[in-house]
Amino acid sequence: MKKVKLIIVTIFVLSLSNLVKADLNNSLKKYLDGKDLEKGSTQIYLLKRCSAVYAYASGIVLKSDAVSSKNFIEISNNLLFKSVELMVIDENKKLEEAQAEAEKNRKELFSNYIADGKKNWEKNKSHFKGSYISEDMAICSKLTEEN
Repeated sequence: MKKVKLIIVTIFVLSLSNLVKADLNNSLKKYLDGKDLEKGSTQIYLLKRCSAVYAYASGIVLKSDAVSSKNFIEISNNLLFKSVELMVIDENKKLEEAQAEAEKNRKELFSNYIADGKKNWEKNKSHFKGSYISEDMAICSKLTEEN
C-alpha cells in the first residue's frame, strides 16, 4: 500500500514539475488556429496579447535602442486602446470598466512574457528566438502593418 501511495505521489510531483516548465502563454498561432477572426472576443484577445508582446519587446530593447523601445510602447498602447474600443462596442462595457480590464489582462500577459522570456534566455541566450514569443511578434507585426 505504501509503495502505491509513493508511486502516485511521485507521478503527481513529476506532472507538476512539467507544468512549471511549460510556457505560461500558448502561442498566438495555436490560439488562433480554428478561431473565428471575425468574432469580437477573438479580436479583443488578439489586441490585448499583441499589446503585451509589444510592451515586452519595448522593455527588452530599452537600453540598447530607446527609439525602437518608444515605438514599441506606442504600438502597445494603441493596440490596447483598440481592444478597449472593441470591448465597449462589442461587449457593451463601460469605458472605465473596459480600460481597467484591458490593463489588468495586459499586465498578466506581460508578466507571462517576462517569465517565458527569462526561461528562453537561460536556454539559448535570446529573449525571443526559438520561442513562441518570436512567433507572436511576427503575427502581431502583420496586425500592425494592416492598420
